[in-house]
Amino acid sequence: MRAAAGLTLSLVLLGSTPVLAQDAKPAAKPKPTAPKAELVDATTVIPDLVLDLRYATKDNFLKRQVYPDGARCLLLPDSVKRLTQAADVLRPQGYRLKVYDCYRPRAVQYEMWKILPKPGYVANPRKGSNHNRGGAVDLTLVTKDGAEVEMPTAFDDFTPAAHHGYTGGTPASRKHREVLRKAMEGAGFQRNRMEWWHYDLPGATKLPVLDVPFTPAG
Repeated sequence: MRAAAGLTLSLVLLGSTPVLAQDAKPAAKPKPTAPKAELVDATTVIPDLVLDLRYATKDNFLKRQVYPDGARCLLLPDSVKRLTQAADVLRPQGYRLKVYDCYRPRAVQYEMWKILPKPGYVANPRKGSNHNRGGAVDLTLVTKDGAEVEMPTAFDDFTPAAHHGYTGGTPASRKHREVLRKAMEGAGFQRNRMEWWHYDLPGATKLPVLDVPFTPAG
């Protein structure tokens, strides 16, 4: 069949109705698959990082161990990169970082929510915590020798004394809180105003909730 302009047009028969081939819709291209997020063991990048993963012990507000023995401080690569920067800033000041919590399985988040369903302190597991994404870390300072330094409260203290704006306590505790804050915010982390120990990766809430093993395979 030849058109008036001299162009040959093929026909595609759909049932009994002829349709010009140039009008047929191309097959939809498959959507690209998002790359799988990988978590990094922070101690492989920061050798002097001190581990005190409280949920791998009974020394936490749950009063029971919910992480397996051998649990690691797993974080997203960007979180580890920023944590490394903070550690590098603190080391010349005579401090090291000690982590209380890093990546946290969503199943543990549900257990925490049963005990303390209070947003701001514990994230609703339906939405997920930034810990469930590898985008949050709970931590404190220790000396180069690993000795504790004074902070306004203990870890997982759910009182106003744990807030960044708390003006009570000793001058030393407030100083240490500020040293940690400046190092972490200088590395690009964002503080949780209600918990001096908790810092988030910027934009972490938009990242997927992950489900990866705590311990190395094999």
